[in-house]
Amino acid sequence: MNPPNIGAIELEIPASPQYVSLARLITTAIARSLDFGDDKIDDLKIVISEMCTNAIIHCDNREGVLNRIKVRYFPGERDLSIEVEDEGPGFDPECVGNFEDGIAAGKGFGIPLIKSLVDEFELNTGPNCGTTVRIKKYDFDEGDRA
Repeated sequence: MNPPNIGAIELEIPASPQYVSLARLITTAIARSLDFGDDKIDDLKIVISEMCTNAIIHCDNREGVLNRIKVRYFPGERDLSIEVEDEGPGFDPECVGNFEDGIAAGKGFGIPLIKSLVDEFELNTGPNCGTTVRIKKYDFDEGDRA
């Protein structure tokens, strides 16, 4: 049984690896409350780890001051949307690798991995404007849509 519509949940954490596990725990708790299956929860734990890790790596932590990243959860009737926003310098989205081209030439595999595990993916970034990654995961498989 799904909980009543509680709206968005926002977590703001320092851009430091030690806080990724907190985002994973919250993701797991929300997905369980929405009756997601274990396989989809496992996917979401990988996805939130990659999203937060990318934000931390690319966040603009200068002069010993840790920036913060925001993680927003949007529970739906049969889905969970998650958004991770950082204050980093942004980047050219054309630099993102994909599995078809291989991961050579220094391109990471975080974003292609995220895309492979979610139902919807959106990336907003650009030079000097930070980055926001949004995903959506349904609690059902594509063929099971009602």
